[in-house]
Amino acid sequence: MQRSHQALAAAIVLFLSAGANTAAMPIDQVPYASLGGTKVVTFGDVAGSALPGTNYDGIVFSGGASFAERFSGQDNTPAGAFDVLSGRPTDPLALTAGPANQNLSVIHYSSSQGNVLAGLGPVPGTIGTGAVSMLFPGSTAQFGFQLIGSIGGMATLDFFMRDGSLIDSIVLNPLAGDFYGFRRDAGQQDIAGISIFNNDPDGIAFDNVRYDAQAVPEPGMLALLGLGLAGLATRRRGTAG
Repeated sequence: MQRSHQALAAAIVLFLSAGANTAAMPIDQVPYASLGGTKVVTFGDVAGSALPGTNYDGIVFSGGASFAERFSGQDNTPAGAFDVLSGRPTDPLALTAGPANQNLSVIHYSSSQGNVLAGLGPVPGTIGTGAVSMLFPGSTAQFGFQLIGSIGGMATLDFFMRDGSLIDSIVLNPLAGDFYGFRRDAGQQDIAGISIFNNDPDGIAFDNVRYDAQAVPEPGMLALLGLGLAGLATRRRGTAG
């Protein structure tokens, strides 16, 4: 009997540990090739040019997604030539561009690669050291990108819901010019936006951003839906009476 109790206790501890580990890792890093996202942003639909690239002081729209330095409500406290983001974004999630010449650049990297997106750092002329934030048109359960450049620095990825709450924060260290993929635990489709900042001495850029977003109903549509449901409920009560 004592052995049975010990076995049961061990099983409970194992179960609770597994649950704690699952809760601690709501975003899983997965092979990029395993992603099934149907949206791929190549930045071929926006103007780019050879280094230092085409400067954008406002929000960049490409492939159905939008891009800027950070989200409204986030703080940017630069460390040398690098942006460092902190704080919770406001509700609802919305992008905010960085100061003039410190937001984003679209670079025509090569004839085979095409355009890539890079964040402009706080020091004039620093390319790829600035933060990049991405807002999806709906919520997605998966996300991936091709990293261009890097000489072994580190990057922090913060995953946010539509109301600005943090889902998870992942640190990639060391960085390498490669493809990266991420998937929401249990396939929950609630990733609305992602912020990325880095400390790579060579700077980094992004291409082939992959996601699969659901459509977000417009406020007017939500109001009409509410009125429709209310009317249906009234009709049912009248029929029942």
